[in-house]
Amino acid sequence: MGYAFAAVVVALLAAAAVVLASSGSSPEPAPEPAAAPVPADARPECDALATSTEDINSALSHASPGEVVCVADGTYPELDLSGEFPGGGVEVRAENPGAATIEGATISGQGITFARFFVDGEIVIEPESKEITIAHDRITGGYLGIDACNSDTATCDDVKIIGNKFQGPYGEDGIRANRYHDGNGDGLGLLVEGNEFTGIREDGNHSDCLQAVWTGDNLVFRKNYLHDNRCQGFFVKDQDDLCGQGVEGVCGPIHGIRVEDNLLVRNHEPCEPGTEGGCGQPIYMHIFGPYTDAVISHNTIWGDHLDSQLALREGVAPGTKVEDNAIYRFWTDTDASKSEFRDNTLCRLEGEWPESRPGMQVDCKPPFQDPSVDDYRLPDGRGVDWAPSEEHYGP
Repeated sequence: MGYAFAAVVVALLAAAAVVLASSGSSPEPAPEPAAAPVPADARPECDALATSTEDINSALSHASPGEVVCVADGTYPELDLSGEFPGGGVEVRAENPGAATIEGATISGQGITFARFFVDGEIVIEPESKEITIAHDRITGGYLGIDACNSDTATCDDVKIIGNKFQGPYGEDGIRANRYHDGNGDGLGLLVEGNEFTGIREDGNHSDCLQAVWTGDNLVFRKNYLHDNRCQGFFVKDQDDLCGQGVEGVCGPIHGIRVEDNLLVRNHEPCEPGTEGGCGQPIYMHIFGPYTDAVISHNTIWGDHLDSQLALREGVAPGTKVEDNAIYRFWTDTDASKSEFRDNTLCRLEGEWPESRPGMQVDCKPPFQDPSVDDYRLPDGRGVDWAPSEEHYGP
């Protein structure tokens, strides 16, 4: 019976094969899975690969907006990058993060992003440049880390400095920003966001982590991590001086300052060796007027006691918002009574602040998450809402 049953099965299969062959049809193949949609702004890894400064400049001169020029591993002399790339921009970046060392760069034009390099020198953004981005580089060794728009007559528009590691010491400042302007109306004339600043130490030349001393509009300093420095961390001053010198169009107060969600700790590094007569008093956040439309919110400045301070000086604008910060010492030597001061945690308040201070908490030892690893989050959400261990800086 078993052999007979098997024979029947074989016969039936053979008959089915004859029918299929005679009909000229075949089983339909299984449909392939649909390809995932490609984002409209997706870029190839590299549109060109350069192995020399000549290659870099040639690739940039032939690039189209939206393309990526990669730089092979190695050490390169100082670069001079220029080009006009509106509506998409061109990125010049290390093929492998941090594996290409550049001895400084000068950048001019429009729409150039400079990314993922080890920079053993200074980055200069030339006046009248637009939409220049410096992203995820490690920057050390220059007189300045970034010199943005060294001019008293022209601006740089829509500059972004994002995700870099500034490793001092420098001759002076980590970032010096002379003139900046929001040219495209997005509220960002100069954006400094998500950077780490460390080892920047006063040497008699008034070292600052960021210095803005002329004028501009829409300066945004957000989510930066400043630690183990001896610098004035965020320093704005002198932006009105040119008005008395007959200069038109480039003087006057800063319009629009946003200082938000920054962590500033340990600002007592020693002076640079050989500094005669000592060095300046470190004040982590030092803002001089005149300015308009300022918001200082969700910052944490702690750990150095009296030097962990926000200092507001000269011409504090009515309506300046000081909110949701955790700052050891709030200090002013001018009239800050017309500012809005609410929901701040502090140890000391000195000077003339508003009489109404809703939500103020005086606590010299607030319950930070874990200061030993610079996790200064508070359970009530004041100050920063992130920890450095969650972030990545540099290439």
